Amino acid sequence: MEHVNLNERFLSHLKRNHTGAGRAVQSKGLELRFQMSGRKVRDIVNALRCEGHPICSDDGGYYYGANKHEVLGSIRQLSSRIEKIAEAKNGLVNALSLYPDSSSGEQLQIWFVCVKEG
Repeated sequence: MEHVNLNERFLSHLKRNHTGAGRAVQSKGLELRFQMSGRKVRDIVNALRCEGHPICSDDGGYYYGANKHEVLGSIRQLSSRIEKIAEAKNGLVNALSLYPDSSSGEQLQIWFVCVKEG
């Protein structure tokens, strides 16, 4: 229950103090404000986004999206990251051929997630 309160306080802080790209805050500022790690900041941002809150980010930091344009910019940024992560994963899958030892019996299960934009 405490994490819900923390997430709500985090969201309220962004809405009140960091609405719009021009008022973005770097992760370090949020880390200091809430006495948490950068990893925890990313976890909270992810949880809030999954709940449908327009938490945006760019080179300036994190902010509460003020308009559709800002939210679309963050969606594009996330889509680009997804593509780069998929490329890295595919490279590692290809690298498995360097290890032909099949005696371990390990298998790789690959899950594909389709993201529909629009």
